[in-house]
Amino acid sequence: MIRQCTGCGASSWFDGPALSTACSYCDSPMVDEARAATAFHSIVPFRVPERAALDALRAYLDGRRFAPRELRDLRLRRRGLRGVLVPFWVYEGVVRSEYRAKVGVYWYREESYKDPNGTTKTRRVRETEWFPLRGSAARQVEDHVVSASVGLPEREANALGPFDLGWATRYDPRLLSGFEAELPTIDEIDAEHTARDELRDAEAFRIQRELLPGDTNRVDWISSEIDVKSRRLVLLPVWIATARHGERVVRLVVNGQTGRVVGRVPVSKQKVAALVLAILTLVGVVALLGRWLGAWAG
Repeated sequence: MIRQCTGCGASSWFDGPALSTACSYCDSPMVDEARAATAFHSIVPFRVPERAALDALRAYLDGRRFAPRELRDLRLRRRGLRGVLVPFWVYEGVVRSEYRAKVGVYWYREESYKDPNGTTKTRRVRETEWFPLRGSAARQVEDHVVSASVGLPEREANALGPFDLGWATRYDPRLLSGFEAELPTIDEIDAEHTARDELRDAEAFRIQRELLPGDTNRVDWISSEIDVKSRRLVLLPVWIATARHGERVVRLVVNGQTGRVVGRVPVSKQKVAALVLAILTLVGVVALLGRWLGAWAG
């Protein structure tokens, strides 16, 4: 789809799911307003600016002593940091569950025993008595988000959250200006399957953690019905930093609302080798010193 730059008047081609780009001639931001306006309900704007995102990356990497130098170069030279408005499906509904569980109540008894010297002593022993329990639960679901982008897998998106959708505003193309954005590349059917699985898991955890009485408990069986009342598409702010380490591309993502950083940082083999060499050298020096002291004392 061809769009005209409002800066210099040149035309650019929007390919695939992309909604925003920069003009090839004057680098002005360009937004495909027609497609974005019909696709998205709202946008959560960036609250963490680029400098703050870089600071968050710096703190994250400083805590990883064996991070490769390439990643340190990334944060020092601002290489590969992009602001991306990522599409998410947002669900609201009700979760209704039936469950069977066991509830344990602690009680204590005194028992006698002999210590290694043969002396008889007493100790307090904890026992658990288990009781069966059946029940039902219901919970209102609000703003459950599922990534709608193949570029941000659900596991990574969950680790990056939460996002506060209370800051969401109605779609405004000006909020896309200067950032990358795309249409959903995960369809609503697949996303809804993911949402249902996550809500079932969350409900089982909630029931065990918040609803079951006793000193200890376990859920033996649970059946949850998910009633999805509505779904909508929103754009959420993410900073994405990339760097190459050998043949591997390393990616770190920053929550554009909170500054939370997520990503696996590889270990530099050179730094590990240097540490091992230093340890071996220290051990050798200590051994030689011990021999020298022993010979001197003799």
